Amino acid sequence: MSHKRKLLSNSASMLVNRVVQSVATFVLSASISRFLGADELGRYLLAFSFYYIFVGIASHGLKNLMIRMIAQGAESTRNESFYLLNCTILQLVISILGYICLLAIVTILPYEPETKLACYIIGAAVIPFSLSNMTEAFFQSQERMHLIATANVPVYISRIFAMIAAMQQGYGISTIALLFVISETLIFLIQWVLLTREMQLEWKLDPSFMVEKFKSAAGFFAIDSLGIVNARLEFLILSLAGNELLVGLYGGIIQLMQPFLIMTDSLMQAAYPSMVKSVQEGAGRQRKIAQSMIGILLSIALPICIGFFFFGGDLLQFVYGDERFRDAAAVLTAYSLSKVLASFNRPFGFVLMANGLERTNVREGFVTMAIKALSGFFLVPMYQLAGAVSVTLLVGISTFLQFLFAIRRLFSINFLEVLYYPALTCALMLPIFVGLQRLDPGFMIVLAISTLTYLFIVGLLAVYAMGGPRYVWSKVADRNSN
Repeated sequence: MSHKRKLLSNSASMLVNRVVQSVATFVLSASISRFLGADELGRYLLAFSFYYIFVGIASHGLKNLMIRMIAQGAESTRNESFYLLNCTILQLVISILGYICLLAIVTILPYEPETKLACYIIGAAVIPFSLSNMTEAFFQSQERMHLIATANVPVYISRIFAMIAAMQQGYGISTIALLFVISETLIFLIQWVLLTREMQLEWKLDPSFMVEKFKSAAGFFAIDSLGIVNARLEFLILSLAGNELLVGLYGGIIQLMQPFLIMTDSLMQAAYPSMVKSVQEGAGRQRKIAQSMIGILLSIALPICIGFFFFGGDLLQFVYGDERFRDAAAVLTAYSLSKVLASFNRPFGFVLMANGLERTNVREGFVTMAIKALSGFFLVPMYQLAGAVSVTLLVGISTFLQFLFAIRRLFSINFLEVLYYPALTCALMLPIFVGLQRLDPGFMIVLAISTLTYLFIVGLLAVYAMGGPRYVWSKVADRNSN
C-alpha cells in the first residue's frame, strides 16, 4: 500500500510540475504578444529554441544515465554524495562547453543584434538548468519527485508574475531573458539545499570516474539530441528563411496545442505499463490497448481540428491580442491535422518500445530530421508559415507510414473500429459549430457552449460504449452497496 501511495504521489507531483510549467509558458507567450507584439514573441521563442536545444544536448543524456545508475547501485549515502559531487562537476563542464557552442553559432548566424542578445542571455540558463537536472536525477532515483515540484512550482509561478510586471513597466525581451536565467539559478539552489540537507557531502573529485560516466552517457546524448533538435528545427528554419514575426506566429500556433500534448503524454505514460504487460498476453491484447488509446486521442484531436476551422482566427486574436495572428487561422487548422496523425503515431511508438523495437523509433527520428531539413529549406522560403506547417504534416505522414509498417508485423489495426466513436463525436459537434458561427454570440460564449457540449457528448458516448446507462448504473449501485 505504501508503494502505491508513493507511486501516486510521485506521479501527481510530476504531473503538477509539468502542468504548471506548460501553463506558465503559455501565459508568458500570450503576455509577450499582448504587451510587446508578435515580433518580440518570435525573438523570445527563437532564443528559447536555442536554449532548449543546447540544454537538452548538454544535460538530458547524463541525467538519464544518473537515474539508472543511482537507482541500481547507489545504496549508501556516501556513494550518493560521491556521485552527486562528481556528476555535478562533470555536468558543469559539459554545460559551459554547450553554452560556448551556443554563443559561437548565434554569433555566426545572420540575426539582428537584439535577437542575438536575447539568445546570449537566455542561453546562459543552460548552465543552471543542466545542474538542476543532476539534483532532479537524484530525486527521481530516490522516488522523491515531490521535492522537484516543491522547488519548481513556486518559482514558475513567481517568474511569470515578475515577467508580466516587467513588461507592464515597459521592459523588453532582454529583461525577460534575464529573469528567466535568475529563476533557473534559483531553482537549482533550492533543489541543491533540499537534496544535501540530509547528506554528508564527500568532497572527493575523481577525473577517471567523470570520463567513464561521460563515455557511458554517449548513447543517451545521441538519442536525446536527435529528438530535441527535431522538436525545434522548424523554428531555426523559419528564423533563417523568414523572420522573427513568422517565428512568433508559428510559436503561438504551437502553444495552443499544449493542452492536447499534455493529455497525450499523460495518457500514454499511464498506458505504457499495460502495453509492456500485454506483450506477454498476445497480439489481441496489444491491439485492444493500442486501438483504445488511438480512439481516445482521436476523440480529442478531431473535434479540436473542426473547431479551429470555424473559430481559429477568433481564438488566436483572443489569446494573443495581435490582429496579425488572425491571418494564421488557416495555418492553425492545418497544423491541428498533424495532431490527428499524432493520435496514431504516439501509441504506435509506445507499442514498438513495449516490444523492444526501439530501433524503429530511432530510425524514424533520423528520417524526420532529414525530411525537416530538406523540405524545410525548400518550402519555408517559398510559402513562409504555410511551408513550415506543410513540413510538419509531411513529417507526421512519414512517421505514420513507418510506424504502421512496423506495427503490422505485430498485429493489424481495425481502422473502422478505431474511427467509429471519434467520427460520431465530430458528427454530433458539427451542427453546434455551424450554429454558433451563424449566431456569432461572442467568442467566450462560443467557447463555453462548445466545451460543455463536447463534454456532454463524450460522456454520453462513453456510457454507451461501456454497455449503456442501465449497465453503468448497476455497476455504480453495486459498488456503493459494497
